[in-house]
Amino acid sequence: MDTQGKHIIFFDGDCLVCNRFVQILLKIDTNNRFLFSSLQSDFAKNSLNVIPKNIDSIIYLSPTGSYIKSEAILNICKTLGLPYSIVYFLKILPKKWRDAGYDYFAKNRYKWFGTNKYCTVPNEQQRKKFV
Repeated sequence: MDTQGKHIIFFDGDCLVCNRFVQILLKIDTNNRFLFSSLQSDFAKNSLNVIPKNIDSIIYLSPTGSYIKSEAILNICKTLGLPYSIVYFLKILPKKWRDAGYDYFAKNRYKWFGTNKYCTVPNEQQRKKFV
Protein backbone atom coordinates (compact mmCIF):
# COMPACT_ATOMS: atom_id res chain seq x y z
CA MET A 1 0.00 0.00 0.00
CA ASP A 2 1.32 3.40 -0.95
CA THR A 3 1.29 5.59 2.15
CA GLN A 4 3.04 8.62 0.64
CA GLY A 5 1.09 11.78 1.45
CA LYS A 6 -1.37 9.96 3.72
CA HIS A 7 -2.48 10.74 7.26
CA ILE A 8 -1.09 7.91 9.41
CA ILE A 9 -1.77 7.49 13.11
CA PHE A 10 0.67 5.29 15.03
CA PHE A 11 -0.74 4.14 18.36
CA ASP A 12 0.24 1.86 21.24
CA GLY A 13 -1.42 -1.44 20.35
CA ASP A 14 -1.23 -2.63 23.97
CA CYS A 15 -3.06 0.41 25.34
CA LEU A 16 -6.79 -0.05 25.92
CA VAL A 17 -7.46 3.71 25.72
CA CYS A 18 -5.42 4.05 22.52
CA ASN A 19 -7.30 1.18 20.89
CA ARG A 20 -10.62 2.69 21.91
CA PHE A 21 -9.53 6.03 20.42
CA VAL A 22 -8.74 4.25 17.13
CA GLN A 23 -12.16 2.54 17.18
CA ILE A 24 -13.83 5.93 17.62
CA LEU A 25 -11.76 7.42 14.80
CA LEU A 26 -12.72 4.53 12.51
CA LYS A 27 -16.39 5.41 13.08
CA ILE A 28 -16.15 9.19 12.71
CA ASP A 29 -13.59 9.35 9.88
CA THR A 30 -16.25 9.15 7.19
CA ASN A 31 -13.94 10.80 4.63
CA ASN A 32 -11.37 8.02 5.09
CA ARG A 33 -8.53 10.42 5.78
CA PHE A 34 -6.64 8.25 8.26
CA LEU A 35 -4.60 5.08 8.15
CA PHE A 36 -3.61 3.32 11.37
CA SER A 37 -0.63 1.33 12.56
CA SER A 38 0.34 -0.07 15.92
CA LEU A 39 3.68 1.24 17.17
CA GLN A 40 4.65 -2.40 17.72
CA SER A 41 4.14 -3.31 14.04
CA ASP A 42 6.87 -3.94 11.48
CA PHE A 43 5.40 -1.13 9.39
CA ALA A 44 5.93 1.34 12.25
CA LYS A 45 9.46 0.10 12.90
CA ASN A 46 10.31 0.52 9.22
CA SER A 47 8.47 3.84 8.77
CA LEU A 48 9.54 5.78 11.84
CA ASN A 49 13.14 6.83 12.33
CA VAL A 50 12.95 6.47 16.09
CA ILE A 51 10.36 4.64 18.12
CA PRO A 52 10.64 5.55 21.79
CA LYS A 53 11.75 2.63 23.96
CA ASN A 54 9.06 3.63 26.41
CA ILE A 55 6.11 3.86 24.03
CA ASP A 56 3.98 6.55 25.61
CA SER A 57 2.90 8.75 22.73
CA ILE A 58 0.66 8.69 19.76
CA ILE A 59 2.46 9.71 16.56
CA TYR A 60 0.60 11.42 13.75
CA LEU A 61 2.19 11.74 10.32
CA SER A 62 0.33 14.03 7.97
CA PRO A 63 1.25 15.48 4.59
CA THR A 64 2.08 18.74 6.41
CA GLY A 65 4.24 17.35 9.23
CA SER A 66 4.69 14.90 12.06
CA TYR A 67 3.30 15.34 15.55
CA ILE A 68 3.55 13.63 18.92
CA LYS A 69 1.73 13.87 22.24
CA SER A 70 -0.76 16.74 22.55
CA GLU A 71 0.19 18.14 19.13
CA ALA A 72 -0.83 14.82 17.56
CA ILE A 73 -4.23 14.77 19.29
CA LEU A 74 -4.96 18.41 18.43
CA ASN A 75 -3.97 18.00 14.78
CA ILE A 76 -6.00 14.80 14.41
CA CYS A 77 -9.05 16.66 15.73
CA LYS A 78 -8.33 19.57 13.40
CA THR A 79 -8.12 17.22 10.41
CA LEU A 80 -11.48 15.66 11.31
CA GLY A 81 -13.22 19.01 10.90
CA LEU A 82 -16.25 20.23 12.83
CA PRO A 83 -17.34 19.51 15.50
CA TYR A 84 -14.08 17.76 16.49
CA SER A 85 -11.82 20.58 15.34
CA ILE A 86 -13.18 22.72 18.18
CA VAL A 87 -10.72 20.87 20.42
CA TYR A 88 -7.93 22.62 18.50
CA PHE A 89 -8.61 25.75 20.57
CA LEU A 90 -6.52 24.08 23.30
CA LYS A 91 -3.55 25.06 21.15
CA ILE A 92 -3.66 28.41 23.00
CA LEU A 93 -2.27 26.62 26.07
CA PRO A 94 1.51 26.41 26.21
CA LYS A 95 2.79 23.17 24.66
CA LYS A 96 4.73 22.49 27.84
CA TRP A 97 1.47 22.41 29.84
CA ARG A 98 -0.40 20.33 27.27
CA ASP A 99 2.40 17.79 27.04
CA ALA A 100 2.72 17.62 30.83
CA GLY A 101 -0.97 16.65 30.99
CA TYR A 102 -0.48 14.17 28.15
CA ASP A 103 2.57 12.64 29.87
CA TYR A 104 0.72 12.31 33.18
CA PHE A 105 -2.16 10.52 31.47
CA ALA A 106 0.22 8.33 29.42
CA LYS A 107 2.19 7.36 32.51
CA ASN A 108 -0.96 6.21 34.34
CA ARG A 109 -3.14 4.82 31.54
CA TYR A 110 -2.28 1.15 32.13
CA LYS A 111 -2.89 1.54 35.86
CA TRP A 112 -6.22 3.31 35.36
CA PHE A 113 -7.60 1.39 32.37
CA GLY A 114 -5.49 -1.76 31.98
CA THR A 115 -4.03 -3.18 28.80
CA ASN A 116 -5.66 -4.51 25.69
CA LYS A 117 -5.99 -8.26 26.29
CA TYR A 118 -7.98 -9.00 23.15
CA CYS A 119 -7.50 -7.82 19.61
CA THR A 120 -10.46 -6.08 18.07
CA VAL A 121 -11.26 -7.72 14.77
CA PRO A 122 -11.90 -4.96 12.25
CA ASN A 123 -14.48 -5.47 9.54
CA GLU A 124 -13.40 -5.67 5.90
CA GLN A 125 -13.70 -1.93 5.26
CA GLN A 126 -11.79 -1.08 8.46
CA ARG A 127 -9.02 -3.57 7.61
CA LYS A 128 -8.16 -1.44 4.58
CA LYS A 129 -7.26 1.40 6.95
CA PHE A 130 -4.57 -0.54 8.84
CA VAL A 131 -1.01 -0.63 7.55
